[in-house]
Amino acid sequence: MATATFLLRHSRNLTAHHSRLVTLSRATTLQLQVNPKQRTNLIQNNNNILRFMSSLKSTPDLCDDFEDTIRVVDPSLGLHNLGGKNHFGGQVVTVKCHEDNSFVKQLAKTDGKGKVMVVDGGGSRRRALLGDQVAADCVNSGWEGLVIYGSIRDVDEIKALSSLGVQALGTHPCKTLKRNEGQTGIPVEFGGVTFSSGDYVVCDNNGIVVNDAPMDK
Repeated sequence: MATATFLLRHSRNLTAHHSRLVTLSRATTLQLQVNPKQRTNLIQNNNNILRFMSSLKSTPDLCDDFEDTIRVVDPSLGLHNLGGKNHFGGQVVTVKCHEDNSFVKQLAKTDGKGKVMVVDGGGSRRRALLGDQVAADCVNSGWEGLVIYGSIRDVDEIKALSSLGVQALGTHPCKTLKRNEGQTGIPVEFGGVTFSSGDYVVCDNNGIVVNDAPMDK
């Protein structure tokens, strides 16, 4: 409670983006009062996200600062910015699916403040794993962005969402099947990099970088 109150007291000095993270810290802390260990871990994790988001650097600067630990997604994979925000980052939440965005759709409606959804769609270009409606859900839930090893659609509408970053292989006009198939929270790999939930990712026009710990020094 003390930590949540402290964060709220200082939220006026933060940007609106950071204030959303403070709200997340307070709300989730209150829900876990019965478990002190969980509460401590949650507060620490949210503080890490807040600190990381407050000093988000470009991927070239991060490669210079964290050259011993940082992982760079192979640029030849072809991922590029298709969303309204070209520089974004956050804590990784993973999804693995193939031409079925059921789990992407479900996660889009959960709290995504300070987080980036990393979707391993197997590189399929035959279906779109993200459209305007799911993207709008992501905005409403506070997601920082998505990295999609696959395709999206409604690209003009998604590009107009200034608070949401999206990197993907390209576009396809057809929606996915809905078989409720996929997995979340498991390590996924593409572009020579393994992403695990809890990692930290930063994306911009230069590329995509990943690190196990917050890149905030």
